[in-house]
Amino acid sequence: MSRPEWIEVGRISRPHGVHGEVRIVPDSDNPDRFVPGAVVHARARHIGIAGPRLREQVRLTVETVRGDGDFPIVAFCEVPDRDAAESLRGYLLEVPSTQLPELDEDEFYPFDLEGLEVRDAQGGAIGTVVDLVESPAHAILVISLASGGEVMVPFVGAAVPTVTVAEGFLVVEPRFLTGGDQAE
Repeated sequence: MSRPEWIEVGRISRPHGVHGEVRIVPDSDNPDRFVPGAVVHARARHIGIAGPRLREQVRLTVETVRGDGDFPIVAFCEVPDRDAAESLRGYLLEVPSTQLPELDEDEFYPFDLEGLEVRDAQGGAIGTVVDLVESPAHAILVISLASGGEVMVPFVGAAVPTVTVAEGFLVVEPRFLTGGDQAE
């Protein structure tokens, strides 16, 4: 799967106060994503009856950040008051994928894994990665099996010893493909 052009990094939850601040629900573990001077682009989540004009993005520059890191309160330079903040309620916050930080050799973005062919240790095709789900312990790969159905496999070294994004596949140990994780 190719890298998407835009990456969602959060969502505007609601206005906060009367000076144009908004509460953010972050979807990024990058600590520099919402800091003064950072630029994000807001886009309406749903097109609705207003039509195509809502597909346009609004460029926003972070002016100040305060509050809890899990739900920060952010003031954007371009949002002067509560009415402007209210108009952004529910908007998705995105950045160009070219601005994503480089990862270590054994780290991957979810979109890098989606669409990869899943093979066994001998190179036989098993299926395709269709999703990566976060869990408290570790990420979980959702694999659409070539034989039908889906299986969930923990995205850990013991279960997935080889990931080769450039060549378009990963290897899953067979013992992780059976058991109670399979969907009927």
